[in-house]
Amino acid sequence: MRCVYADAQPYAGEAAVVDLSTHKDVVALDPNWTLGHARLFWSADSQRVAYFSQKGNGYSTRIFFRNGDALNEIPLPELPTPKLPQNATGSEADTQTRVEPLAWHSPNELVLEKELVNPNWGRGALKITLGFDQDNSPAIPKSEQEKVSVIDYFLLLPAKNFEAPLSAWLREMRGHDRFFPCDAEPEDNVDEKNGYLYCAGSGAEPEFEVALFRHRDGRPLLALCSGELEGPDSVQLQFYEPGTDGKMHEIKRSIFPIADSMEDRWQFDLPREGKTIVVRARKSKKVLHKFTWTDEKFQEDK
Repeated sequence: MRCVYADAQPYAGEAAVVDLSTHKDVVALDPNWTLGHARLFWSADSQRVAYFSQKGNGYSTRIFFRNGDALNEIPLPELPTPKLPQNATGSEADTQTRVEPLAWHSPNELVLEKELVNPNWGRGALKITLGFDQDNSPAIPKSEQEKVSVIDYFLLLPAKNFEAPLSAWLREMRGHDRFFPCDAEPEDNVDEKNGYLYCAGSGAEPEFEVALFRHRDGRPLLALCSGELEGPDSVQLQFYEPGTDGKMHEIKRSIFPIADSMEDRWQFDLPREGKTIVVRARKSKKVLHKFTWTDEKFQEDK
């Protein structure tokens, strides 16, 4: 894939699949490409390829199949819509749609994720399996609603606590805002399986990380650890639980045995895996305490 960005008016760039032997375009992907995330996702036999890119305020996927020296687009069927949360209200104009290829399970089977995000009610997402026959006709043999995850709870945090919309920070964590085709893939800052998110922050927002814990009855407990703007990282620790309005609300800090330090004493490390929060000395980085969530409370490791 070749992406060209014009740095002079009218700022019309181009994204295309190029034949490396001739340097000629095989297929034009986007005649008005601008800086942003774009990726080709090939099947194992290189006979089909998914093109993922920004479209309006969301992201879309197009599929092509090899036809001799050409690539022909496969018109996709209408994809099903995720089931939305019970509190889903607000303008459809505020809803962002993202359709992203996740994996080729075989040369004839592609798994997509369709996600809807709205600042008023959060997120709904589906995993959709697309199957292709010998004539490249697509079908949807399987579609399943994704379970509520750390991403969903993050998008329900109080928006007033952040300098930009939560959906913008999610794009930042995924690498969709700053990724260029010639760059290496961004680090995996979104670990949905283990319930962990990391954001490097930007501008007026210091870096932060989020970890999901659960009570014994399954209720979520979300930990948010952030730094100080132009100051040390990981020094403020907050906890959130869902309220009756479907949003996440801050709870008393006493749920954790050690309060935030006002004397430059310690930092907190949230777990990428497991249930243990580490407390370090801020200057020496020495580990002072480890507290593990028991599904009821944080208990210090002996």
